[in-house]
Amino acid sequence: MGVNHFNRDPRDTQFLLHEHLGVAKLLAYEPFADFSVEHIDQVMAQAHQVANQCLGPAMQDGDREGCQFQAGEVKVPSAFHDCWRALRQGGWLAMANDRRWGGLGLPAVVSGLANEYFFGANMALNMYPLLTSGNARLIEAFGTEADRELFVPRMYSGQWAGTMCLTEPLAGSDVGWLETSATPDPDSPDKRVYKIKGRKRFISAGNHDLTENIIHLLLARIEGAPHGTKGISLFIVPKIWVEPDGALGRPNDVVCTGIEHKMGIHGSATCALHFGGSDQCRGILLGEPHTGMAKMFQMMNEARVGTGLMGLALSASAYDAARTWAKRRVQGPPFTDRRGQRVKIINHEDVRRMLLNMKAGTEAMRALIAKTYYLMDVARFEPDAAARQKAAGLVELYTPLVKAYCTDFGFSLTREALQVFGGAGYCNGFPAEQYVRDCKILSIWEGTNYIQSLDLVGRKLGLEGGAVFQGALADIQTFCADNAGDADFGKCFSLLSRAVGVVGFMAGGFLNYLGDGRIGFIPLNATAFLECLAEVVMASLSLEQALVARRKLATVDPASADGLFYRGKMHGARFFCQRVLPAVFARQIAFEQEDASALEIPEACF
Repeated sequence: MGVNHFNRDPRDTQFLLHEHLGVAKLLAYEPFADFSVEHIDQVMAQAHQVANQCLGPAMQDGDREGCQFQAGEVKVPSAFHDCWRALRQGGWLAMANDRRWGGLGLPAVVSGLANEYFFGANMALNMYPLLTSGNARLIEAFGTEADRELFVPRMYSGQWAGTMCLTEPLAGSDVGWLETSATPDPDSPDKRVYKIKGRKRFISAGNHDLTENIIHLLLARIEGAPHGTKGISLFIVPKIWVEPDGALGRPNDVVCTGIEHKMGIHGSATCALHFGGSDQCRGILLGEPHTGMAKMFQMMNEARVGTGLMGLALSASAYDAARTWAKRRVQGPPFTDRRGQRVKIINHEDVRRMLLNMKAGTEAMRALIAKTYYLMDVARFEPDAAARQKAAGLVELYTPLVKAYCTDFGFSLTREALQVFGGAGYCNGFPAEQYVRDCKILSIWEGTNYIQSLDLVGRKLGLEGGAVFQGALADIQTFCADNAGDADFGKCFSLLSRAVGVVGFMAGGFLNYLGDGRIGFIPLNATAFLECLAEVVMASLSLEQALVARRKLATVDPASADGLFYRGKMHGARFFCQRVLPAVFARQIAFEQEDASALEIPEACF
């Protein structure tokens, strides 16, 4: 095993679970009644240990060895096999999944924060369990009882793995143009069995040797179905056919034709797959025909939040590495004493700025993502219908923010970490360059970040007639009013209140563009709007944490470990509000210019 660069301090995760969000409130829900706060702490401690002792040491080895394609089969990095066994033995593949089918049944927020450890330790490896769990959860939700019994326990246990197969060589984000076909199998007594024929590309975990079988969830068009997404159906397509008793049958004519040679995540097998090249591929229709895209969105939305989680995890690991480096690397005298002795680079002003940017940014992202997972639990299990509805609406609103903002901002923070390392960061003996390479894919996965901004503006702003969006802004504005003039954070609350107004102003501008026929201005400004809303929500959550930290600080020695942690939370919140949040006002200025250059420039000018 290689060098372990995973060095996460679990204190912020503990703060989120117990002091900010209050996971104990979730344990009052019937599905979580068997868990105690102590049990949750044990789970998180064990997850941290697995990440530190098993997954982390395999990160650089996996990157350097990569996946190997040989005679139609894919071999993952050798160290990944021990990691997979460790994840299986601990039940880590299905932490928040139903215990009836072999999951641990933990709250989503606990699972999400444990997975942050795993992704921060070894992102490439953890693509395999992420896809497997999401795949099986979809079968659990929409399959027959026989489907559930046949597939779900074997996937939750890690005996089998799973994928989602959407992208094709000629149909990427525009999934409605897919060409993969499904025709009823005349030789099968089961009318749900179809012959599958087509090609898929960029399929993460599409082929590998971690498990004896891989279950593909595949989108295809049944013969005669209408064009577009409304004509797409979803199929369970095993790599090796599964008999009704669970025994493996013959190979199912699913052939891997190659793997992509990527900039990063070398240990994650990104495959090109050919289904039905010999007319022998069979798939089982999952649910009703022509409803595949709607069903797949359950897995895609989970994956979108998971992708944002990866952006956080990688940038947090990059910050951990940069902070450690800055505390021991000696370079140059300080600017304020040019003839003085050389100092550790953490004493240089701009390094301190970069480190605090990483600290404040990762903690704000962690707050947003944890809040989203927490709301998922409330939306599923809260007895009060109105509270469930509100939570579900906020999950919908926050999902594109988590996916898009946390992957773009996360990538920015990994670049900042590399800069702290200087020339050493550019060399592969240190982990920063791998974090940068691995992180970049995240803004492309699961619908590019531009697609997320269109989802936000085109769908999420109109949820419940606009009540979800307007209610979220109103709650933040009330929070600002309640704390206006605060002795420590008054300036921050003033900035946040102004930023809320900007977000409302931009949303109103979209309505004006729609009304006067300047529709092109909406997608032109959608990404900037998403960034503004994300920063407003994250600033609000950071200030919530700062107020909690201030109360706690009054009860401890300021020089103690807890005292230093709470002081750091307060400084981080100020930094985010006063250094990151003001970008909202720059975007407002750009928005007000109504610049049409990008729309008007002739294509030949590019």
